[in-house]
Amino acid sequence: MSAPRDKGGVTAGLFAIALAATVAFGSSVTFGFVYDDHWTVEGNRALDMSLGRLLGTLFAGRGVAQGIPDATRPTMVTSLWVDRRLFGVDPSGYHLHSLLLYCLSSVLAGAAVYSITRRSRAALVGGLVFAVAPVHAEVVAAVNYREDLEAAIAVFALVAWLFCPRRRDGFDRAVPAAAVLLFGLLAKESAVALFPAALAIAAAGRRFAGWTRRRRASLVALCVTAVGYGAWRVWLRLAGRDDVPLALGHRGLGERLGRTARYAVRTALDALFPIHWSPEYAPEGPASIAWVLPLLGLVVLVVLLSKRRRFRAPAAGLAVALVTPLVTSPLLSPVNEIADRYVFIASLGGAIVWGSLLDPPLARIPPPFRLPALFIALAPLVIVCHQAIQPFRSDPDLWRIATERAPLSARAFAGLARERRLAGDLDGADQAVTHALLLDPRSLTARVTEIYNRLARGNVADAAEKIREIEAMGGRNQRGMRKAIRCAALPPVDAARCIDAPREP
Repeated sequence: MSAPRDKGGVTAGLFAIALAATVAFGSSVTFGFVYDDHWTVEGNRALDMSLGRLLGTLFAGRGVAQGIPDATRPTMVTSLWVDRRLFGVDPSGYHLHSLLLYCLSSVLAGAAVYSITRRSRAALVGGLVFAVAPVHAEVVAAVNYREDLEAAIAVFALVAWLFCPRRRDGFDRAVPAAAVLLFGLLAKESAVALFPAALAIAAAGRRFAGWTRRRRASLVALCVTAVGYGAWRVWLRLAGRDDVPLALGHRGLGERLGRTARYAVRTALDALFPIHWSPEYAPEGPASIAWVLPLLGLVVLVVLLSKRRRFRAPAAGLAVALVTPLVTSPLLSPVNEIADRYVFIASLGGAIVWGSLLDPPLARIPPPFRLPALFIALAPLVIVCHQAIQPFRSDPDLWRIATERAPLSARAFAGLARERRLAGDLDGADQAVTHALLLDPRSLTARVTEIYNRLARGNVADAAEKIREIEAMGGRNQRGMRKAIRCAALPPVDAARCIDAPREP
């Protein structure tokens, strides 16, 4: 990617980005299934259905009632269905698929940087920085989060198309663009981040009017697609057929704005400096409305940078890092307030910033030495990437490291309790779940885990009482409850066997 018209250089640059992604996260192909993988992949009976019947069930809104994981994400389910036909339940094939998708997303991130900066060196740097970002470990190494890869692929491809140097647009190009967006939205609803990202890039580049005129057909097609998809999701939500969990409890407008401002500032910084990682985060307390001040400071910085031509690309990158995480922010009340995967699409902003800033010094290095210099400079990030994917090697690794990095997380200790129970350490399982409930007495995840611990000892009476408590809290649909109710109705010996049967949710 040493020059816009150097096809050999472009090919070498694309290969370098894919190679960097493989070096950083390639060892994930040796990992097993972890956490939600057991539910969405290993124990997902729906993947044994014919594809036509499966998709018909999902689009008709019957997936939630039938207990199909990711029932509102047909692209994700289809990719797992294909893997089931190719690899059975061998996790290595699933991880290889995810790794290839990550390589593609990294290459497309580089292409998006090129479309925005018009500089091939900036695209190379941006693609490489994106490829070796430790914060991406969760998305690459956990098969269940492949949905984030697929959504990002659509967003990055469309950003590259919408801002490419070509001026021609029309129906013949608008329809494929709409199909790409639909692919992303049906993978995960976070693909809607395309719209704030595109608007932010156009505004920061001071070319909003001309850009909308040149891309009118594609923009109309994209908006129509988004409206159609949104109508489907609204119908599912109103009919009680949407399985995307939301945070429980009402929050006032002031608190929600404070949490959203805090979230926006932190995710923007993580997108610009994607070094920090963790498989789990403890829930955060209320946020002061004062967080709006640093958020406004970043917005002002974007505006000031955009006024100078040489800084418009960094302004666009910072704008992307700020606005794209809003679709997963506390403003919309996702069940997890923070997670590494929420930074994935926003990391494109970091790629734009670093690509544009490092382009001038990279130009001073002779072409034969540029790639080696970049690989040497990014080697420390690769080392951190190897550390960041270790939790996803196995469930024991996941929950051990999760409790170390998030010692105040009730969910981490609930996961540790499950692993100890499966290992036969019932006393250790009880200790872990007790600690989880001390951290968060209302944690439904911990309470369901406590029920399984009771059933493992054959104490069906206690389990039944705990089930009634969860139902009184409105948690009857909590994952694992259906099996807990079924097992608690059995005699003590059979109940213990029931919970350890294959395909436990």
